[in-house]
Amino acid sequence: MTRGLKAALQDLMHPHLSLDYFTAPPTAPPSIDDEATSSASTSVTFAALLPLLVHNPPTPYNPALDGPYSAYLVACYSPHPLTRLLRDHTGAPVLNIFEASLLHARALALPFGIVTTGAYWEETLTNAVREYFTGEGEAGVAVQSHEPFPSRRNIRGFVGVRSTGLTAFELHSTPREVVTWRIVEATAQLVKNGARIIIMGCAGMAGMEDAVRTGAMNEGQEVHIIDGVRAGVILLEGLVKTRVMSEYKLAVP
Repeated sequence: MTRGLKAALQDLMHPHLSLDYFTAPPTAPPSIDDEATSSASTSVTFAALLPLLVHNPPTPYNPALDGPYSAYLVACYSPHPLTRLLRDHTGAPVLNIFEASLLHARALALPFGIVTTGAYWEETLTNAVREYFTGEGEAGVAVQSHEPFPSRRNIRGFVGVRSTGLTAFELHSTPREVVTWRIVEATAQLVKNGARIIIMGCAGMAGMEDAVRTGAMNEGQEVHIIDGVRAGVILLEGLVKTRVMSEYKLAVP
């Protein structure tokens, strides 16, 4: 998956952007498929990441940098608990690809749906989307609400989540034609239900946009496709640039 992300993000690279990739240690679960594997991956990965979060003084070339990295992107499509841990241990911007994709979809202001991996994520991500926009879940934004169960509200423009039935690991271990067919079918169902934006709900789907396009065209529609990893890199780069420009002070002798 890490190699796939490097290839998928190559066209975003330029002289002022540097991306380092961190693959979880071998003791982490090979695939994040439920709450238990999310928790296990968090504990193992955070312990390995902690040395990279040591705060360093800003430099003349990176005045907004209070650690070895300007920003962090958690490449798991979920309100992954590692996100909050990182935010508690660094002053740098932190996003996960779930949040990044929702911000991108909301900006486009079109009905959106999510193609995800295993069936577990259909209900989990549906609830997470509602929490993000109405409540204060792991990835949520707090808002004033007088409703007893704000997570049950319908989110305008949110069509739903459809699963391929494959784990993130199986996306790369299952024959490609099977993976493609599963994505085509899930996409077609979302488009049939009104989606005009399809979010690829797994970092392992990077590079599989053609399957999404095929599923949409089977329903006679063209759709916007959001890759949360690309969206996350672009959003974080913008945040870093804004922060640097606002904090940088030029000394003129």
